Amino acid sequence: MAQLVELSSSAHRALKLNPDSAIQFVAKQHLLNIRVNEVAQSICNFPLLFNKSMQTGYWHLSAITSFEVGNSLFVERNQWQATYRPSCMQSYPFYLMNSAQSDKDYTIGIDETNPAFSDAEGEVLFESNGKGSMFLNRVKNLLEADIQNDIQTFKFGKTLDELDLLKSINVIVQYQDQSLQTLTGLYTINEDKLHTLSDSKLGELNRLGYLTPLNGILLSISQFNNLVQKHNNRQSSSQIQNVKLELTKSKF
Repeated sequence: MAQLVELSSSAHRALKLNPDSAIQFVAKQHLLNIRVNEVAQSICNFPLLFNKSMQTGYWHLSAITSFEVGNSLFVERNQWQATYRPSCMQSYPFYLMNSAQSDKDYTIGIDETNPAFSDAEGEVLFESNGKGSMFLNRVKNLLEADIQNDIQTFKFGKTLDELDLLKSINVIVQYQDQSLQTLTGLYTINEDKLHTLSDSKLGELNRLGYLTPLNGILLSISQFNNLVQKHNNRQSSSQIQNVKLELTKSKF
């Protein structure tokens, strides 16, 4: 991630945001970060899979938006084509960062070099009196909620890992010309392990509120059919014949 600086009315009062910046961002993302509280809304459009950060070792939940890196099948003619807009899209290009005043506090950070920002035209971030605009306040509320949602998603992934409920898979894409493409580094729910958990373990997952998103993630796999249809409608020269999930021999 680029270097972030704290957003402030003194340094950035004239700054404006291109209203199309979020669309332009997600148009180039084949994976979108999803929090566990977003599973119910996300499964209406996307297959959801896990991946593990090489830097932190944390598990991340992602919506798959395309079979091609750097491209999304859910943006067409600069319009978002899904019924749900993930939180990461709603808050872009703003991020939470530690406050300079206290390591325990957070503030809004931006990348000043991001072309989404300009002094010319766009969404106003600060009013003439220096107070945050209604738009900026909405973004701030989203980012503050994301703190707790990120914590819950971290705990969710950690619990699944401890119970050995994540299995490594390859997504094998077969095209009509019989060529193959393999998406690696992805994980889904180990349904067989889930069904063999003891009543006490299942009860604990239910108490934590994890069973509903677990089942939602499993159901979301059917959305690969939606992705195939979207791809074939857009790419007449590289039609997909079949997509299958193949279990790999070892975990991360």
